Amino acid sequence: MKVVYYLTYVMAFVFLVGETARRGIGYLSVNATTMIEDYLCGALMLWAAWVWSRGYDSAARIMAVAWAYATGGMFVPFAAHLEAWLRNETFRPDHPHTDVGSIILKGAIWVVCLACLIVTLRSQQGKKSTA
Repeated sequence: MKVVYYLTYVMAFVFLVGETARRGIGYLSVNATTMIEDYLCGALMLWAAWVWSRGYDSAARIMAVAWAYATGGMFVPFAAHLEAWLRNETFRPDHPHTDVGSIILKGAIWVVCLACLIVTLRSQQGKKSTA
């Protein structure tokens, strides 16, 4: 869980700073939903890491919620971009299907989120069975 704890800070940075650096703050006027979703995810990650660092009883549940939100939030962008590439169709002008690097990045982020979610859930399960 220690690795997951540190990855929580890394991913919070990715969602908060990465999204702004990649698109620019002006993208809020183009697609506010995407930006707000990533900012909320980053804030949730920071909150989960903070609660975890304080050792609150709810820390494991909040950490699981943060990773579940991130996993779900990254699935559609990754899968939709991958589908566009497989179909050789650009569904959205701001997501060209030929941008394979973006597909790889989104896929890598999704895999990290999913792996951290699984580790967090297994960690909770282990605590319940020994309690």
